[in-house]
Amino acid sequence: MADLALPSRPATLDIGQSQPGAGVTVRELRGLGLATMQTRKGRHALLRDRIRQLFLLELPTTPSIVRAGEIAFVAIGPNYWLAMSDGAGPLFGMSLKQIVEPLASVSDQSGGYVVFRVGGHAVRNTLAKGFQIDLHPRAFEIGAAATTIVAHIGATIWRCEDDGDGSPCFEIALYRSLAKSFSRWFSSSAAEFGCEWQTQAAQ
Repeated sequence: MADLALPSRPATLDIGQSQPGAGVTVRELRGLGLATMQTRKGRHALLRDRIRQLFLLELPTTPSIVRAGEIAFVAIGPNYWLAMSDGAGPLFGMSLKQIVEPLASVSDQSGGYVVFRVGGHAVRNTLAKGFQIDLHPRAFEIGAAATTIVAHIGATIWRCEDDGDGSPCFEIALYRSLAKSFSRWFSSSAAEFGCEWQTQAAQ
């Protein structure tokens, strides 16, 4: 049978030159398996049990992200999650669908969403120019998530573990068709601090 998985392609091919200073870094995470999962009526408890048994994690019930190995779930609405798997590509959505049927509806989003990882000592100042939420560490702890608007673009943001130098780190998911608009906004917002666009080899 033919392999249905297509090679990962970057969402931003013309991001331009990095600016000096490197107060902010940004990288597109490539090769991710992405899928949305929504509980079917009356199946929430059963779905939580199945996810717990198979992935050894608890589905979040508040806006947050949980991880176990290469698998992560971000709560993006009531009984609604964005599921991710490192390096799995579109095969992840098909696998998850088989696992949770008939408890939940799953839609592959590997080609529909893009995820950016942003960091650096000035990243909060950069994000504050567009995200209308409080990203201060007291209000937005590690593992916290929020679905919101940035520069008229719908996005979900979550806080990751701090980088090795202690600077904060976030990941941002949005529709792939809006990736260039987001990258232009981010580059402009980070310009005063110096913005380094990092690259990642295709997986």
